[in-house]
Amino acid sequence: MKNFSGEMSVKRRGFLKGSLAATAAAAIAPSLLAAQAEGSKPDVWVIHGKDKEKLMAKCLEIIKSQGGFGKNIKTLALKINAAWAREPETGANTDPVLVSAFLAGVKKMGITDILMPENSCASPKESFTKSGIEEAAKANGVKMIDLKTKGDHFRKVKIPGGESLKDVEVAKYFMDSDAVVNMPVAKHHGGAKLSMAMKNWMGAVKDRGYWHRNNLHQCIADFAEFMKPTWTIIDATKTMMANGPQGPSKNMKYPDLLILSKNQVAADAWASTLFHDSPDNVLYIKLAARKGLGPSRLEDMNIHKIEG
Repeated sequence: MKNFSGEMSVKRRGFLKGSLAATAAAAIAPSLLAAQAEGSKPDVWVIHGKDKEKLMAKCLEIIKSQGGFGKNIKTLALKINAAWAREPETGANTDPVLVSAFLAGVKKMGITDILMPENSCASPKESFTKSGIEEAAKANGVKMIDLKTKGDHFRKVKIPGGESLKDVEVAKYFMDSDAVVNMPVAKHHGGAKLSMAMKNWMGAVKDRGYWHRNNLHQCIADFAEFMKPTWTIIDATKTMMANGPQGPSKNMKYPDLLILSKNQVAADAWASTLFHDSPDNVLYIKLAARKGLGPSRLEDMNIHKIEG
């Protein structure tokens, strides 16, 4: 595969697998991350193209080349952003064309048991419908799980190394699945400055209000010590540059990009440059990097620019 300058790229790198099989596994993550910090740089693929289906096809091609979602994977939980009752063109939610292409591609890879849990901010009925994501799920035979409905959705876990967030009730589907993929949209956010990968996990917990009341940036970084997805795919095909997180925004840009990485901190750091000169302008990225969860400096990543 060629990068923007036509050079051959994509090196296989070993990195901490993000499968969340058990809380115990998460508890030893800091020591594993410390070992990783002494090894290779995390890879970040920046995939460009105007055709969203082709973009996702290229993204899945790269994932396959890097070992896919792991060995003997039978179940996969996908964390999209379907928080707001906004149409796809507003950029408030993950683009449904990308979601549909991902689901179809993963099923072709042999993973047929896929769930999409979401604790939306607006009414789930309106958010799931207006975003177009529920239709994308149904078209691919995948179940969206409304985490606002009554039911046994959450499990309380302790956060290893948590400073502001010591424990939290997390949707159990992300802990019980063999593989976890985070597919947020990159956009402006009034409270967190930007909403991207790490911020997107607020839709996987029961009480997001606690985060807002107790040092939002630190809570986001703390949760990243626990929740480590197998892959992060950031939708930056269109970016809301102001009036986020729900918009609409009069200031929209269209980078036509997907940002792919096994390291969510690195993915966020690169995506943040679409909005700010430095990732350090987003406090939760800086805090996560200080915890050793991933790099905030671009020079500490292997960046591959690919034409999709």
